[in-house]
Amino acid sequence: MSSHRKTIHLIIFTCMLFLSLIVYLTYFQAFRAQTIVNNTYNKRLWQREEQTLRGNIYDRNGVVLAESVIENDVIYRKYPQNRLYSHIVGYSHRQYGRSGIEAQYNNDLLGYNSEGVIDKIRDTITGDRHKGNHIYLTLNHSLQQKAEELLRWKVGSIVALEPSTGEVLALVSKPDFNPNNLVEEWTGLVDDPLSPLLNRGTSGLYPPGSTYKVIITTAVLEDGNIDTNYVCEGSINIDGYNLTDLGGRGHGPLELWGSLMVSCNTNYARMAVELGDDRIRGISKRFKLEEDINSDFNIQKSRFPYTKEMTKTELAAVAIGQGRLLVTPIHMALVASTIANDGYMPSPRIIKEITTSEGRIIKEISTNQESIISEEDANTVKLMMKAVVEDGTGKNAEIAGISVAGKTGTAENPQGKNHAWFIAFAPVEEPKIAIAVLLENEGVTGGAVAAPIARDMIIEALKRGVLD
Repeated sequence: MSSHRKTIHLIIFTCMLFLSLIVYLTYFQAFRAQTIVNNTYNKRLWQREEQTLRGNIYDRNGVVLAESVIENDVIYRKYPQNRLYSHIVGYSHRQYGRSGIEAQYNNDLLGYNSEGVIDKIRDTITGDRHKGNHIYLTLNHSLQQKAEELLRWKVGSIVALEPSTGEVLALVSKPDFNPNNLVEEWTGLVDDPLSPLLNRGTSGLYPPGSTYKVIITTAVLEDGNIDTNYVCEGSINIDGYNLTDLGGRGHGPLELWGSLMVSCNTNYARMAVELGDDRIRGISKRFKLEEDINSDFNIQKSRFPYTKEMTKTELAAVAIGQGRLLVTPIHMALVASTIANDGYMPSPRIIKEITTSEGRIIKEISTNQESIISEEDANTVKLMMKAVVEDGTGKNAEIAGISVAGKTGTAENPQGKNHAWFIAFAPVEEPKIAIAVLLENEGVTGGAVAAPIARDMIIEALKRGVLD
């Protein structure tokens, strides 16, 4: 009897082992297989790629940003523009894996789609190398060059978008790296405290400072019951916390327009407390804080980490873009785009089209928009941001003959000097470009150093007609 019981237990145990194996294999096949296949360190994937001429990457006008070169029957990846597109195009290297567009669109560049499989069979029969697909980006080479020139020797990012479509016209992050020299420079890149491998434009998280007042302004307009008239004395006490304006100087009598023009911290803090948790949280969520942004490339989620009802001091801090708020530069470029685009936030996109090696278009990326605020409120804020440049803190972004709307920001940084911000769009009457400039640890105001950079980017874009 004891022997019979042991046999039953052994059978049950064996069945449990088989069941566990089946569950694991099912889970692996259903949920993990694609992740393993796409892993940049998958040796089988690299072996397969050795027989494929990887597709090229171009800017919107056909300037080559990445290409495959054959030397001594060995294929290697070459980046003709060196470091200019290092963060957005990325790299494809057997030893160090992939990043950027090279990683996210790896299968497209290798031609591993329905048409590509047929082509691969044909190439196997004929003995030719399989050719991948080409990718055309929305980036404009001349504007990208200008952004790199303006940001050279600084730490930060410039992001330029077409506000109605969300097309990325330029995206530069500094410091950067040369993807052609990874073998020689890899150890230094990894150990560098300035993190040159980080794409600050899409993944860097920073307090937005006073640029966030644009969002708070829309909440005040929507509420309609906030008394915006205020006499600024340079400081205000909120629930025991003393909050000051820049330099502690008072601005005197103000209303909403004037408060945005001079970037009055104390009035925005006061209005945010009146608005309350629901209004501030609601407008922040609508502008995609703590939300995934729909895009055809990877963007880090901006942070609004207030899970409980905010205190008065937290509301005041959020109103001036401080506290625990953290945003990416591309997110703030989208905020500017929303105001420029009559209250609709475009989905940012960087892929213009994908073609076969023969030039046949197989994929075009469509434009999407989402209504965030009313057209009426967007147009009001648009004119207020125009006044910021004409008569307020953003005067360094003025351009003769072109109307520019903008907002300055100087964000306190617990790890070092203040960050300098400026967001803008132009021309105000028919916006063609929206920009966010972030200078990390700059130590001076956004109006002093970031606004002139935005101005020069706008001049370059409109002079060259980057969307033509």
